[in-house]
Amino acid sequence: MKTPFLAQTEEYAKNQCNQYTRGPGGLWAHSQVVRDYALKLAIIEKANPLVVEMAALLHDIGKDDEHGRVNHAVRSHELAKLFLEKSDLSVATKELVLLCVLKHGTRFALEDNPIEVKILQCADSIAALFDDEFQAYCRKTLTKEENITGLEKCRRKLNLDSARKIASLQIERLIAKLDGE
Repeated sequence: MKTPFLAQTEEYAKNQCNQYTRGPGGLWAHSQVVRDYALKLAIIEKANPLVVEMAALLHDIGKDDEHGRVNHAVRSHELAKLFLEKSDLSVATKELVLLCVLKHGTRFALEDNPIEVKILQCADSIAALFDDEFQAYCRKTLTKEENITGLEKCRRKLNLDSARKIASLQIERLIAKLDGE
């Protein structure tokens, strides 16, 4: 059952995500897929589902047409912090959500992070891997080498066995598509 604050978070994140119009698909649609995978992984990994759901909704709110992807995790963290200040969530919960948002990028995947951070990293990667429109866009606009680099980046971000089980075959399929083109 959705709490009133979770519904407010959804609305806020949706409005923020809809400011970013570049690239294929929609940022809000991506956030929804990230949320779905994050919640599945939270069950498998016995993590805090509220934290991963909130973080999934807020992780890309810093992307907009003016700033694009540059430092979007830092900007998302700042916007999420302002939003979460209005909540009655515990300080520990707010801090963990914010840590997830800040560290959802690949460069943090090898760190010893809390399980909720790892789940968001993995869910973000899995969502990109299974986004057919995004993958087709990448094959059309990037070189084979750039695509392989991107897939390897996604693979590095998969720092949980449960996530690797979900995504490994998809990575191989995407590489095979590149080899077939």
